[in-house]
Amino acid sequence: MLDTRRMSLWAGGLLVLVSVAWPCAAAKRSDGRDQWQQPERVVADLHLADGSVVADIGAGRGYFTFRLARAVGPKGKVCATDISDKALKALADKAKKDKVENIETVLSDATETKLKPDSVDAAMICLVLHHVPKEQRLPLTKDVARALKPGGYYYIVDWRMDAKIKHDLNNRIPKADLVQLAADAGLTLDAEFHYLENQVFLRFRKPAQ
Repeated sequence: MLDTRRMSLWAGGLLVLVSVAWPCAAAKRSDGRDQWQQPERVVADLHLADGSVVADIGAGRGYFTFRLARAVGPKGKVCATDISDKALKALADKAKKDKVENIETVLSDATETKLKPDSVDAAMICLVLHHVPKEQRLPLTKDVARALKPGGYYYIVDWRMDAKIKHDLNNRIPKADLVQLAADAGLTLDAEFHYLENQVFLRFRKPAQ
C-alpha cells in the first residue's frame, strides 16, 4: 500500500468555483509554492468548460481543488480523490465553511480512484505520481483512464528531473517514463506546456471511441 503519511502531502493534482461570496482560494502561500506552481495559469490551460466534471487525483487538502471548482462553475463538479481520509475531511470542512457546493470528496485506494467509468471530462494529477510505488503507477493510471469520458483529457504535472527545488530527488520520474505510462494506459500525448521551471506539464487524451 502507499505511504499514507506521504500521500496526505499530495499537493493536489487532477481535476474539478463559484459565487462572488467565495474567499479567494489563490491567496499567497508562505512556502512560495504559488510563485513556481503558477496555479491560476495551470488551471487556465486546462480550458475547462462551464459545467465540466473534473477529477483532482490525490487532491490532498485541495491546493488545486478549489481553483478547479471555480473554473467549472456551479453547474460543474470536482471529484477530489485521495487515499487519506484525514486530508479529505479537511478539504470537505473548508468547502462547507466557504460554501463551495460543487466539490465531492472520494476516498480512494492505492490503485483505484473509485470514480465511475466514463464519468469525468478531465482529470489532473499534480506532484503525486512520484510518491506512488513504481508497480502501482500503471494500475492507477489505467483506472484514471477508465474514469475519463471518451475524448477526455488527463493532465500530469510532476517534477522535472533537473528541478531546482530540492524535493524528492530520488523519486523523480523521467518525462519519457510518464509518457510511456500514459501510453500503456491507452492515452495519447496531446500537448506539453513548458513554462513551469520545476515541473513537466503534460496533456493526454483518451480516444474518442
